[in-house]
Amino acid sequence: MGCDVGEASYQPVDAPPVQLIEVRATTSLDQNYQPARTALDPAGATQVLSTASIVLKFDRFLLPRSVGGAALADFVCLSGDLATQVTTPADCLNPIPLAATYNPVQREVILRQVEGMQGLVPGSRYALTVLKPVDDDAPSGVRAFDGAPLRDNVRVEFTVAATNPPQAMPEFRMPGGDFYCQRDLECVAAMCPDDPLCGTCVRGAAYVLATCIGCHVEGNASAGLKLSVGAPLFNNAAPLLETAIGHAAHQTQIGEHAYVAEKTPERFGRAMPLIDPNNPGNSYLLYKIIVGESAIDPSLTGEAAEQLREETERLRAAFVMGMPMPPPESGPVFRFFPEQPGDPSLTPYVDGMDILSAWILAGAAPRDCSTPAP
Repeated sequence: MGCDVGEASYQPVDAPPVQLIEVRATTSLDQNYQPARTALDPAGATQVLSTASIVLKFDRFLLPRSVGGAALADFVCLSGDLATQVTTPADCLNPIPLAATYNPVQREVILRQVEGMQGLVPGSRYALTVLKPVDDDAPSGVRAFDGAPLRDNVRVEFTVAATNPPQAMPEFRMPGGDFYCQRDLECVAAMCPDDPLCGTCVRGAAYVLATCIGCHVEGNASAGLKLSVGAPLFNNAAPLLETAIGHAAHQTQIGEHAYVAEKTPERFGRAMPLIDPNNPGNSYLLYKIIVGESAIDPSLTGEAAEQLREETERLRAAFVMGMPMPPPESGPVFRFFPEQPGDPSLTPYVDGMDILSAWILAGAAPRDCSTPAP
């Protein structure tokens, strides 16, 4: 019978392996002195800044604990020992410690050097190896959300530039900001130049959340989630604190104690918090958006677009229940990817991460946007 398949955790994985699409690292600064990351040359010719962070882009949605479950990333090896072929974490000699953050919207992992620990040395050459699990039970190694492993270990070399631009700062963490109440400054200048707290121009996480209010408001709180954050002033944080932040999504409550949100469940998606502070990859709200129209990437065409469509369907079939957010009939009132240059519905980005994910990563603290930022 179709239902007699047992626990998903113990079933053979029938899904494509994960592939690493691209590795980018900071090679320069943009006009605002922010990190500019370019793809590393597979032949090893790229020079990166000694302050660099590194971004890994994958073709599949990942199992968050496989790329972010430890204080230091154990699924990669960054080392100046070029002679050793690294196949397991134990092979990694004199590694540069790295901390990892997973961004499910982009299917990317950003690796940052760790403050106070050994870092990249100017003028030196390094090898970065991204590791697959050594076997089915291995705790380390990149896996997709359904357990499928990275196809093969991937190694790429690069050289660290002898000098950095004088404005280069260590990239130990994502830049800070008022990600919840962030405003479009051009909008403020045009619409309310005398009111810097103008709610009309809020484009941060509060605005993104408010677009889903049609299904998640007092008296019509679908799945118990309330997103009535007080638009247009965005001055009501209580619903998020009461129903979303740290609360298990109703659609993921499976088994005993499933009402208690889990940060590292054995089975991906079980008792997943709607919003898990500091952990976008374990936030069900993001996946509800990912399977909808607001997360379609128009830049992908042909085979790449079809592969992502199939991957999104796998994600939806696995654990994302019900309608996407926002629902299709409302139309995409915001986008994670631009439909055209200068797309006004594009969410703001912070260091390569959409504003909602950035807010979650920074701790998911809501506040009253009608008051100045602390």
